[in-house]
Amino acid sequence: MAYLEVNLDPFISLENIVKSPLTNPLHLLSSIESIGVGGISFTYREELFSVKDTEIFRKMTDSRINIRVIPDVEPIRNALLLKPDMITIINPSNSYKTLEIPSQRIKELINMISGNHDIGLSLRLEPDIKQLKEAYQLGVDEVEVATNQLSTEKLHTDFFNTLQTITHCIKVGTKNNLRVSIGGDLNPRILHALKELIEVEFISIGNNILSQTLVMGFEQTIRNISQIIEIK
Repeated sequence: MAYLEVNLDPFISLENIVKSPLTNPLHLLSSIESIGVGGISFTYREELFSVKDTEIFRKMTDSRINIRVIPDVEPIRNALLLKPDMITIINPSNSYKTLEIPSQRIKELINMISGNHDIGLSLRLEPDIKQLKEAYQLGVDEVEVATNQLSTEKLHTDFFNTLQTITHCIKVGTKNNLRVSIGGDLNPRILHALKELIEVEFISIGNNILSQTLVMGFEQTIRNISQIIEIK
């Protein structure tokens, strides 16, 4: 059974535009905690988060804190100082924010993070078996498989074929003892399709939570999505 991870990035972006306390991630944590969400994530940006902010997060929630970082030394070094539970390396220059491995640069960054035994490491990858094999050989703790392609498929046959590719990739990964999470433009339709076929660690959702929040409110949205994926 998977855990829901609430990606706060859309709320952070909205908060920067509307300057409303209601969209500030710190104000959402009480609802996240009361419902029992398994994880929260956000992309590291120096101007947004400090050690003090993360300490507040830690005091307000028992959820796993997953910080997403670009593949550069300085942001990763700063993110490590925040002491999250997990660091996920992403590629912001790619439309789905996925990495391409093998890469000497990524290998060096993994070596840099691996010395922090209390912090897990995840890589965001395309649903490609070769990529997951590379991640396994690198010794990462987890991979996040991008599911964005599913949301672009208009025809049922195309959706089904992409769904098969993603689920097969995940099954191969988990069969080889690789922890796999998913994220990327997930919506209720996709969640229903995926949850019947695979077992994953975390299901990361951001944009869809924000869009439904505008209609139903944040807490009700979280409850609805939690019911779909049957979080622990």
